[in-house]
Amino acid sequence: MDGLRMTTEGWLRRRPLAPQRFIPLPTCPAKKRCTAQQPLQGWMSRPALQSWAMLVVISDLHFEEEASDEIPGGAGGSGVSLIRNLPQQAFERFFDELAKRAVRDRARRIDLVLAGDIFDLHRTALWFQGGDNLRPYVSSSAVDAALEAKISGILDAIAAEPRVNGSLKAIRRAASGRYLDLGEGQERDFPVPVSVRFIPGNHDRLAGATPALRGKVRRLLGIEGGEEAFAHTVRMDAEAALIRHGHEYDRYNFSRDPGKARRWSEPSEAAYAAPAFGDFVTVEIASRLPVLFRQVHGDRKIVRTQALRRLYERLLEFDDLRPQMALLEFLLASRTGETPGRMWRRIEPVFRLLLDDIHDHPFLRRWLKRLEKRWRPDAIDVVQAALDLEVWKVGIPLKLIRSLIKLRRSPETGLEAEDFAAKEPAIRHKDVRFVVAGHTHRPRVSLLTADDAERYYIDTGTWRNRIPANRSLTSFGRLKALTWVVLYGPDEDPGRRHPQTPSISFDYWSGFTQRWPERGNR
Repeated sequence: MDGLRMTTEGWLRRRPLAPQRFIPLPTCPAKKRCTAQQPLQGWMSRPALQSWAMLVVISDLHFEEEASDEIPGGAGGSGVSLIRNLPQQAFERFFDELAKRAVRDRARRIDLVLAGDIFDLHRTALWFQGGDNLRPYVSSSAVDAALEAKISGILDAIAAEPRVNGSLKAIRRAASGRYLDLGEGQERDFPVPVSVRFIPGNHDRLAGATPALRGKVRRLLGIEGGEEAFAHTVRMDAEAALIRHGHEYDRYNFSRDPGKARRWSEPSEAAYAAPAFGDFVTVEIASRLPVLFRQVHGDRKIVRTQALRRLYERLLEFDDLRPQMALLEFLLASRTGETPGRMWRRIEPVFRLLLDDIHDHPFLRRWLKRLEKRWRPDAIDVVQAALDLEVWKVGIPLKLIRSLIKLRRSPETGLEAEDFAAKEPAIRHKDVRFVVAGHTHRPRVSLLTADDAERYYIDTGTWRNRIPANRSLTSFGRLKALTWVVLYGPDEDPGRRHPQTPSISFDYWSGFTQRWPERGNR
């Protein structure tokens, strides 16, 4: 199967080919399909499950509520909206392929793990509607009845989105043991039993806050368990895998700084319950900027003015931008025919309003103090100074903003997710071969160690669009992305080199695709 085409429209249109086998390099590029297979030689320290399963992991679907961002057109004119959710067909093709793979690889069961950020509770303008001050950056143990109702309403709004509604139907159908056979165009029973599990991520952390919310999530996904608490990790002995969302490795998006401990230890329940700096940034910056833009310019003017339309659409795409520190250049690069200075004058009052609202917020101040690296000047110090001086009160020079961004681009001497994965006790004690996680939206396979046997960190990427920037942050593209990994236990993989030797293996599918209309140039 062509890993480069395994995404959205391109993936939907291709029929699967016979898989090929590869010996992995220490790091597997994102645009490749990688497979590893090695015999089991005493790696398992705990009793194995008796029924071997084909383990499938996907993450970061980011189902979103989009309706509140839409600006309707007037007098027959077109409105402004942005579709970010994937179509239902992507999931139908995925489950159709899983059914065929289960037969081909003689699986006895399919365990599908939805490894976090399935529902995006943060990226919605609904937080700023209703006249309340409710926000999601609170501990999940502190969710009261009013906040529970707000979160429940956001989940309902997400599920009501046409594309999400269809995608959830496909997931519930699979969880019930059925799938749509695309070749025959009709529903069929899966050839093997199917189990679906859900792990909360940082964007759907509060989906597990109360029994009622947990019950709603399980009904939306069609999974069992009622209102019982969700696990934060899944350990699969047969496939030698440890699965988590991956925000645990991110100091900005988890309540505990993983870089401060000499040895990795499993986070406490309180650490998982607590909010993180990224919660505040997503809600108060990414989700609020479009709201403030409408407040400053007005819906009628945005609809009628091409430059404002483009700017508004790009604000809605903030979450897909990588790196996100390129937001200003992304906005100024809008093809409107206006100079950067003119574009900035349209944006500046929006940022001024934002800074007026958040500059003295206790949550922001507390986290800036936590993130600050003492005895070493960094971008946090510059931000703190700017907030203290309230420099935006007399205008925000574009040159100053660009300087701040340039400073922020200086790489931190920090650790990557795979560095923390290598410290996992399950890796150090040789209990697992794979640490599988998402969160970063950067699909990759990285070697952790090969001292006694090859052990890998597998990043499950994302199922949403990506807007990549070039190195100078002056040009931006658009790519459709999709990643999934299959891990096999003994007796499941017919491609074993030694049929009589129990083995474990994995197949990794990831890639990007895009199509452009021909306009006479290349």
